[in-house]
Amino acid sequence: MNRDASATLVVAVDPSPAGSTAFREALRLAAAIGARVVAVSVTPKYEGNLNRWAIDNAEEELSRPFRQCLEEARRMSVGTHVALKTEHLVGAPVECIVDTAVREGATLVVIGYPVRSYMERIILGQTAARIVGLSPCDVLMVPEGAKVDFGRILVGVDGSRYSVEAGKRALELASLFGGEVHGLTVLDVPVDRSLLYGVMDEAHHKHFFALETLSQEGGLRGVKVVTAMREGNPYETIVGYGEENDIDLIVLGSFGRTAVVRFLLGSVVERVAAISLRPTLVVKGAMAGTSANP
Repeated sequence: MNRDASATLVVAVDPSPAGSTAFREALRLAAAIGARVVAVSVTPKYEGNLNRWAIDNAEEELSRPFRQCLEEARRMSVGTHVALKTEHLVGAPVECIVDTAVREGATLVVIGYPVRSYMERIILGQTAARIVGLSPCDVLMVPEGAKVDFGRILVGVDGSRYSVEAGKRALELASLFGGEVHGLTVLDVPVDRSLLYGVMDEAHHKHFFALETLSQEGGLRGVKVVTAMREGNPYETIVGYGEENDIDLIVLGSFGRTAVVRFLLGSVVERVAAISLRPTLVVKGAMAGTSANP
């Protein structure tokens, strides 16, 4: 990939530490690949009546912290040589973020999420999944306080075209940043089905082929590829593998279903985002003209 000054990263920022983390990592990535950054901060639209609480200029008061975090973003960008555009909007955060990505022709959307209780993370995972579903481009989800690195990249493989695109992106990033790729396929087949119909043998054969293809493509790119096939719950297995192997980045396709593996579904993305403490990149598909080099 070559440096591409036309590449655009749209990052959602808010007054939380998670928003600051997302911007910091977007800025660092943009500096490495020569991209521009559009920081968007969205004040959720309040549908009630604040006037009865004697609050003058209610919308302005509600927006103050969101505007302030954009000011902080501008300060953080000083000296980075990254072209930065900031935008404050009022409305539904998911729709505003996605609309900005469409309008700006984004290469990547970056969002952060805080480390909270399990149930809170599940809710946040659902919000992230909505952004993933509506986004016109890849979405990078960064946990609060995390750092985005590309030394060890884990990619989910199930043989679908969505996982093929995810595999390509993982190899692309590993080649660019000198990392290695771990290809993981998870077989989630009920025991009764596997015994009655021999589904497990078929699944092993199909997904072994998909992993071998990823490994061969890695060899052509000069990228080390480690492959693994496991049985179990997809999202728990993905997160567990990431912890066991000190993975820096998880890469998933946004959708995809096979007859024997429920792997790259929206629910998996939601739950991985909810329980993983590692950055997760969700690949939406092939994108032309977005390649970049550090």
